[in-house]
This record gives sequence, C-alpha cells and structure tokens, in this order.
Amino acid sequence: MNRTNQALMGTIIGVAFVFAAYSFALLVMDIYGVTFEFELNQFYDWIVMIIPESVRDAYWSLTELYTDLGGEDTTYLSIGLFAIGFALVAAGCASRPTFDMKGGDDDPQEYIFTHKPKGFLWCLMIPWNILTVAWRLKKVPVILPIIFIPFMLPFALIMDVFLAVLFVIGWAFMAVRIKLAASKDLDAYEKDTQYAVCPRCKRNFFQPDIRCICGLVLSYPVPNKYGVKYHTCNRGHKIPSTNANGSRAKMQASCPFCKGDMLTHEAKPVAISMVGSVGSGKTTMMISAVETMAVMAKEKGIVSEIITNGISFNAQRGKANIPPTHAGELDSEYFFLRSRDLPEKQIIINDISGVEFQPDKDKILFEEYYRYNDGIILAIDPLEVMALYHSQSPTKGSKNTPVATLESFYHMYTEINGYGPAVKSTVPFAVVLTKMDDPKVRSAINAEDSPVEFLNKYGHKMVVDIAQSAFKNVRFFKVASLGENNNAVDPFIWILAENDKDLKAKMF
Repeated sequence: MNRTNQALMGTIIGVAFVFAAYSFALLVMDIYGVTFEFELNQFYDWIVMIIPESVRDAYWSLTELYTDLGGEDTTYLSIGLFAIGFALVAAGCASRPTFDMKGGDDDPQEYIFTHKPKGFLWCLMIPWNILTVAWRLKKVPVILPIIFIPFMLPFALIMDVFLAVLFVIGWAFMAVRIKLAASKDLDAYEKDTQYAVCPRCKRNFFQPDIRCICGLVLSYPVPNKYGVKYHTCNRGHKIPSTNANGSRAKMQASCPFCKGDMLTHEAKPVAISMVGSVGSGKTTMMISAVETMAVMAKEKGIVSEIITNGISFNAQRGKANIPPTHAGELDSEYFFLRSRDLPEKQIIINDISGVEFQPDKDKILFEEYYRYNDGIILAIDPLEVMALYHSQSPTKGSKNTPVATLESFYHMYTEINGYGPAVKSTVPFAVVLTKMDDPKVRSAINAEDSPVEFLNKYGHKMVVDIAQSAFKNVRFFKVASLGENNNAVDPFIWILAENDKDLKAKMF
C-alpha cells in the first residue's frame, strides 16, 4: 500500500476507531452505574439520538433478550457481549477487505483510498467487514458474527458517522490536490512531449501504457485516482506518476495498440520519412546522417542515444556495404538527443524499401506515419536519371523511375491523409540527389547551377513540378553519403531546424 493510502486510512479510520473505543468505555461505565463527566459525552449522546427511537427500542429489547439468558446478574455477560461486538468491529477495521485498494485486470493498480469506485459506501462498510471476511472464508461461519450484530451496532454506527464526515473531507482535499498536480503535469507533457509514437505499428497516441518491473501493464501514470506522486501496482511496486527528475521517462513503455515494448523518454518526437526507388541510396544516407549528427551533438555537449540496430554503430561501420532494404513494413529507426538546457528530442526515421513505392493497384497501405511525419526526404539516384535520359529503350516507363516513385508516394500520402488534389502539404519536403561521392555524378551535377537545373536538363522536370505543386516548403539538396565530403546530414538538419527552434538554436 502506498504512503498516501497509509496516511489517509491511518487518519480517517484511526479517528473513527478512537471514538468507537470511547463509546465502548462509556457503555461499560454505564453498565456499572459509573458516571464520568466529559465534554465528549454530550457528543456521544447526540450520535445516539440520531438513531430513530423505534430502532433504539428494538435494539435494547434484543440486547435484553441476549443478556437475560445469563441469569439474574447480567453485568459481566453484558460487558462480555459488548466486548465481543467491539472486538468484531475492530477486527473488521483491520481485515483484508478494508485495505483492498487493488484495481481490475484492465488496469491493475491500487486506487487512492478516497477515490476507489463506490468509495463512500465501501468506507461505511469498514466496521462491518468481519461479515465479509466470514462469508469469504466459509459461508457457515458468517452466522457467528451475525449473532453479535446487536452488540456491534453501537460501535459500528459511531464509526460510520465519523467515517462519513472524514471521508468527505479527505475526498475534497485529495480532489484538489490531484487537480492541481494533474494540470501542472499535463502542461509540462504537452509542452515537452506532445505525443508518442510506436516504432512497430507506427501509430501515434497521446501517451503509451507502462510495463511495470513485475510485468503488469498499466495506464500511463499521471496524477489521478491512483496516486499523486506515485502509483502502486497490484503487486506493490511503486511507479512515479510525474516526471520529476526524469523518473517517469525511464519507465518501460508499451504501445496501447500492438502491445509492443518501446521507449519514449517523454521526448518530443520528430518523424522523418524516407522516399525513393530501389537503390537510390536512402538507407546509406540515413545511417551516414545519424553518424554525423551524433558527432555534432557531442561537440555541442548534447548526449545522443541510439536505440535501434539499423542506425547503430555497427551499421555505421558497414554503411559502405548496405544490403537492399527488405520489402514490407519495417520498424522505425530512432534515437534521442538531450542535454541539461535542451528538452529531450526523439528523432524517428522511417526507411522502407523502394519496392513499396512501385505503383500497384492492390497495394496495402501501412505507412501510418504519413499522418504525423514532420519531414519527407525524396532520394534520387542521379546515375539512374542520366541513364534514363540517354536510353532509347522502353525502360523510361519503368515502375522504378524517380517520377513513378514520386507519383506513387504522393498517391499513398494523399490517400492516407485524405487530402484533395488542391491541397498543398506544409510538411518540409527535401528532394535529394544522392551519390555525390561518385566522380561521374559529382561532375554532372556540379556542371549545372543547381539540383533543379540538373533535373530539368536530364528530363526530370516533372519531379520538380510535382514536388512544388504538392508541398509548400520544398528544398533541393545534393549529398555524398560516403567519403571525406560526406554531407548526408544536410537535409535532416534542414527538416529538424524547420520543426524545432530549440534544437536549431542549440545544435545547428
């Protein structure tokens, strides 16, 4: 049980139980004919008086029936019966049902004492919980506490009065505390994070689920009915419900849709999509760019944490011999950037095989990230452009040409986003001529004033026209992904700078 519940229950049940014990003491003195003047006596008399007279008469008739069975001297018997009743009330207060705050299987974490479903009624049942225990233990023993209900009644009613009043006060106090903490936490999350992305199913959502160290999957811990500073899973493990000192960001996240494990670090995601035909150099450019960004980050005092294997240091060492990207849906590649004076960023890159951009009437669209991507990079192989220009064969109409790839991508992009033909996307769109490390390519492109002039000269003006008609923010690049003049990071820097001013100021 968490500390909040310990404090609330200790206070509320403790105060109520003290008055129940006090009423027992008064009752014993009354049986002995002892009077004791004390200010609380009047309060006790008032509580007794709120019970309807008919109920009091029936109660005393029943207790007299019990005590009359003891013979002429019923003093000790009366005290004994009421002592048993008081002990049963005390046992109910200390029983397992009283401290059962566990949530259901759909969200297995403990509730706050005052915010448990039907909490008020459950609170009033605390003095009677010995009946619940007896029923759960075995149905026959429940008869025993039932016999003593008349002798439990005065102490249970006294407790219920105090429990009701203190519960309402406790609920109001916790409601205000939760609201203030939740508002502060929400403001910080919306400012620094905004949403999370699953690298497997590619869906984005406000907050993921959390996987506890014991394996239980819980809703994202925020100040709510489960706790203010901490939540507690049904197995007793503490889970931070705010990101003070970055503690919550370190939790293992879980996608609420595909249930796959993931990391978010509560970092603001920036999603970049790679587009290009087979062999256009997308993957090599991506790996080279991540390698350069890691070096740039280190020079600026920013920590880079690469999570996925596709852009890992091993991948960077072998970037000159990257095999073709597998067809089909692949996990997103991602890494984190953080420093003391920079809110953490999650850079997500979606790189899929060029085969997926070949026109196909029966194509199944899985590119969910087109709904929220922050930038798109179209990779074009200049060797392919020049070969198509000089070729007199029908291959100019191939499914694998830059024009066909761009048209196929744009069809996918508009269909997933529901855009009409007149809609221009505001997402930054980089058109990149790759393989500038090849002398032949470098010579041909540098002979022109710009990448746009190169594309126009070699029969790919349509690429320029489609890009500029479909996107408001278009920029053209020429990059080398290998060698000393490696500048594959340039289009990535441009997209990141367009999306995040803090990152631009700190790193670029």
